[in-house]
Amino acid sequence: MSEQDHDQWAKGFCSNGEFFPEEDMGWGQFVGEDKEMTLWDVVSEMILTARGKMTALTSGELQSCRISWISTHLLDQAWKEMAHTLTEANFSNTMEILDTEPPRWLPDSAASACMLCGVRFHPIMCSRHHCRFCGGIFCSDCSKGKSLLPQKFRACDPQRVCDVCCVRLESVQPFLMDKVSPASQVPTHDLTDLSTLRSWINFPWGQSMEHEIYKAANTLRGYSKVGSLRPEKSIPQAVLRQAKGLAILTVVKVGLMVTYNIGTGLVVARREDGSWSPPSAISTFGVGWGPQGGGELTDYIIVLRNKDAIRTFSGNGHFSVGAGLSAAAGVFGRAANADLRAGDGGCAACYTYSCSKGAFVGCSLEGSMVVTRASENSRFYGSSSIDSSEILLGSLPRPPAAAILYRALSELFQRLDV
Repeated sequence: MSEQDHDQWAKGFCSNGEFFPEEDMGWGQFVGEDKEMTLWDVVSEMILTARGKMTALTSGELQSCRISWISTHLLDQAWKEMAHTLTEANFSNTMEILDTEPPRWLPDSAASACMLCGVRFHPIMCSRHHCRFCGGIFCSDCSKGKSLLPQKFRACDPQRVCDVCCVRLESVQPFLMDKVSPASQVPTHDLTDLSTLRSWINFPWGQSMEHEIYKAANTLRGYSKVGSLRPEKSIPQAVLRQAKGLAILTVVKVGLMVTYNIGTGLVVARREDGSWSPPSAISTFGVGWGPQGGGELTDYIIVLRNKDAIRTFSGNGHFSVGAGLSAAAGVFGRAANADLRAGDGGCAACYTYSCSKGAFVGCSLEGSMVVTRASENSRFYGSSSIDSSEILLGSLPRPPAAAILYRALSELFQRLDV
């Protein structure tokens, strides 16, 4: 090609020995008249499409362009092939991550500085952290994330990983949440009868969601047995029918005149179709004042009457104030109280039913703080971004690990259908 022809080619495409200036280029040059399309026309339209696609999209004039059928068909085929290639590449990358073998961790002496940002390690200011997925050594700022690891790593809880591995593992987290997270495991402690010692008494502080699920199921089945033997001590059917959710806690209270209480539990919401949401872990602590003294361990069932009550428990925390009369002697006792709850999720009044064990008597004015255990929820469901409102008000499926809880809820509510 001569230098003159090269200049003409740079200015525009040759057509019958002539060229058209760049400012005159447009779709009308090719579709203005009905003529037989040649191979040159096909190539020209493809090049013009590549050059003018972004301009047409940004100016909103794409619809006014009269694109020939054959060029549109070729473009569609090209996009489909590209999408298919990307899908295959993504699937191959996903399978490669899921089949990864646990690495051999580098010794601490292998790196005197972070392998990502290069900052030097310091015993106090900048400590070393191993990435559980690649085995490298990183500083705190470069290994903040936690992710679920593939099944070959044999780790159910989210593990600390570097920022690079956190991005790599992000695409497989939904799959791993259904396969390796604690929520996806079938419970091993599923007996709440007297044949197992753990069912005799609920400890006030549960270390994990699995323990909270067992405690809640044990409390619900205890109430079901009491209600079947002595109906006057059961939760009224009218209250259960209106329940939009339940909060179940075990709280220990000790003191003389001034009492202190602390405990943990969980909350579940009832959906429109009658099914139950996944559980959200909560904890409580507070103080009380009045003519009272002793110590007691109390299992509470708080009936959430409406959506406002659920929103209150789905917040980060809320404060409750109530007055009550409590009496416990020996193994069994009863407590009756009313409270008003308010927090960042809203405010609502709730019904509270309880069963106490210990030696305690008195009446008091009490205040307590109920807080969502966000870290435990993240560990249990395998996602650091999950929050209590998504758990209680969202559409998450029921976790297999809470099967014992759902069976106990069915036993408590089945008499409403009789």
